[in-house]
Amino acid sequence: MTGGTRGLGLALARALVEAGASVALVGRDAETARAAAAALGPRTLGLAADVTDAAGLEAAAAATRDAFGAIDILVCAAGIGAPRAPVWESDPDAFRACYDTNVLGVLLAMKAVMPAMIAARTGRVVVIGGTYGHKGVAGFGLYGSSKWALRGIVKSAALDAAPYRVSVNMISPGGVDGERLQRLFRESAARNGEPADAPLTRFTASTALRRLVGEDDIAATLRHLLGPGGRMITGQDIIVDSGTIL
Repeated sequence: MTGGTRGLGLALARALVEAGASVALVGRDAETARAAAAALGPRTLGLAADVTDAAGLEAAAAATRDAFGAIDILVCAAGIGAPRAPVWESDPDAFRACYDTNVLGVLLAMKAVMPAMIAARTGRVVVIGGTYGHKGVAGFGLYGSSKWALRGIVKSAALDAAPYRVSVNMISPGGVDGERLQRLFRESAARNGEPADAPLTRFTASTALRRLVGEDDIAATLRHLLGPGGRMITGQDIIVDSGTIL
């Protein structure tokens, strides 16, 4: 699992371990990867690799196969944001950094893992996207367009892999409750000089179910795609957002 050493990725890794899977956590920092793996137990391997580095991902895939025998599942959860700015003020370096991690990183992970799945004629790939890949968002053209690009990659890869019984899907979370989102809410309240709970209230009011998505909600969707219920699902982008994109 890329991006599995912290945040939502770590929560998803924990859910897979609890379901009985052996999981390799891939992150940029070796110490963080090892600590995360140790916290999840003996069926977990912590590996250091940058998703923008093809050779590093190839090495991580090889180490995972050496440890577990095969890679049956690939979860791509690594991703970064981009500076908020209108598109005409966006910096080319920011564009490259965002796309190198969010788009190229997924392609390189697929390249490192999927050939063995194709040869074995079995495997499931799940990419973590986002609801910004379903709408335009002022000030977030770089980040949002990277999520749009992922949708195209997933659907095309699903067609490429289908003859070999390998599925490729995406989960697109809305605002996931966690430290990152709560920090953004605090910063927004401070910036606007409003009560601390105002951003949360405003955000949940924009959702049909009037609440935030939890990490466990994304994990449940992942387990469904990887379990018997996902056997005939491929090329899909499953939105889990409390009813924001309707």
